[in-house]
Amino acid sequence: MWIKERLRRLFRLRFAIFYPLFFYILFFTCPSDDGLRRGIGLILAGLLMRLWSNGYAIKMDKLTTSGPYAFVRNPLYVGTVLLAAGFIVMLNIYLVGALFLAVGFLAYRRTIGQEETMLAEKFGQDYLDYRKKVPAMWPTLIPYAAGEKWPFSFARLFQSREHKVVLWIVIVVIAFRLKQEILFEKEP
Repeated sequence: MWIKERLRRLFRLRFAIFYPLFFYILFFTCPSDDGLRRGIGLILAGLLMRLWSNGYAIKMDKLTTSGPYAFVRNPLYVGTVLLAAGFIVMLNIYLVGALFLAVGFLAYRRTIGQEETMLAEKFGQDYLDYRKKVPAMWPTLIPYAAGEKWPFSFARLFQSREHKVVLWIVIVVIAFRLKQEILFEKEP
């Protein structure tokens, strides 16, 4: 069953977009010192957004309107976009990155639409009210006050396994830095 789920996940549209880009990045790009300095801020912002979001998310059981969900309906996707933008800046791949973000936006738009249909069916008017007041991807300055609220939970954060994402991002950034050191800054 585990293998079947992994294979199904591999062929989701957003992953089908990500994997070819990953191989392109792996073999054909390398950060500069300046790109690394500029991109790391966006990468950290994306990671922090995802960590903050996962500490509040109670998926499928309750309509989450606490924490970052009070400002934007899809904070995990916002975090992912910030991560992608950070890598685009870090690796100086603006044209390929813009194409990736455009295609990724289309994939996420489809996913968000499916999720919103499911949430509207599950939570009814509560979700429809929330959707009217809270933007999908661009955070509002005024938090959503209605709905049940609960505090950040490290247990929820660890349950989400977001620590694996953080670990992989750190490994990838270090790997690119080492690639730069070994291949491009080594003196003859």
